[in-house]
Amino acid sequence: MVLAICEVAIRWVLPQINDHDVMFQFDEALGWEFIPNKKGSIVYDGGINHTIQINQEGYRDTSFEDKTNDTKIMVLGDSFVSNISVEDDEVFTHLIENQLENTSVYNLGVNGYGQVQEYLVLKEWIPKIQPDVIVVMVYLRNDFTDNMSESSWLYPRPAVVFDTDIPVRIIPPSKEYKTKEKLPFYYRSHLYRLVKNSITAIKSKNEKDANASYAPPEVHTCRNPLTEETLTMYETMQRLLIEMDAYGKSVNTPVIFALAPSMVQIEDDLWSQVEEYDPSVNYKKDMPNATLYAFAKANQLQLIDLMPALQEADRNGTKMYNRQEQHWTAAGNQVVADVLSEYLQQYMMRVKDSL
Repeated sequence: MVLAICEVAIRWVLPQINDHDVMFQFDEALGWEFIPNKKGSIVYDGGINHTIQINQEGYRDTSFEDKTNDTKIMVLGDSFVSNISVEDDEVFTHLIENQLENTSVYNLGVNGYGQVQEYLVLKEWIPKIQPDVIVVMVYLRNDFTDNMSESSWLYPRPAVVFDTDIPVRIIPPSKEYKTKEKLPFYYRSHLYRLVKNSITAIKSKNEKDANASYAPPEVHTCRNPLTEETLTMYETMQRLLIEMDAYGKSVNTPVIFALAPSMVQIEDDLWSQVEEYDPSVNYKKDMPNATLYAFAKANQLQLIDLMPALQEADRNGTKMYNRQEQHWTAAGNQVVADVLSEYLQQYMMRVKDSL
């Protein structure tokens, strides 16, 4: 009886079970995708506790059939676009749709995607949506590694190969992957998960404290100069950006790249941990931003950096990221929506004036 009361109380006050992983299924081209029409509960520390609904097309958005406005904007990216840690009406794509007159915004973000998968999504959905403009969100913490063939997530990824004859060749993901074994019935108990998560957190903290060699991704991507290994990751991303832009141009659809900085780049106390990792190395907080901006300018790519606006809001005392879940808060989504809405409005006015 006591355990039953504890179970009910924890489910009500401090839920522990997150449906994140079961929201996805294997896809032979993309590696994985959201399960169409799937509903799931999203629970994280820091007050995140709500339900999300995937639409019939397989994305976290309203039905694409219901989007009937004249101007169409297609947004590609990873979990910073799907934004499952905030409510539906707090996602920046939803906010942009409300801020721009007579505009439909299509959210094609899927957790864990890199530019290889985004390139495939772009090619698949341009003919279906026929957007006026495409926004590709580039997450500066893990997109570099997500584009490499050895990287994996819940399922294996497609890989990219650059040949002389064919600009870009995508190798489908391996169909040989380990499916999760069916978990015991008590794994659906919030009380059991609370105890298990508490023990895991203590062990993780002890292991991290004992492992001084732990290196956040920024130690590599913000290092000046970059190592040869990291340079390869940069070059892979840059070539994929070129291919996406070229495909957009081939069908008269402009592509705009938006740089999404990591929480470590925005919050000064977290950045100090990077600087302390190896005092002999020169770390530049905006190394990825400056490198990609210079590349975009040299190759006539449209690019906007979200870092300055997010930094300003954070330094004014508004938290842009959820510390536990590491994605934008509702306030962070609002800042991103404001910056992108203004940029898109001005960009489309320039295009209109040039016609």
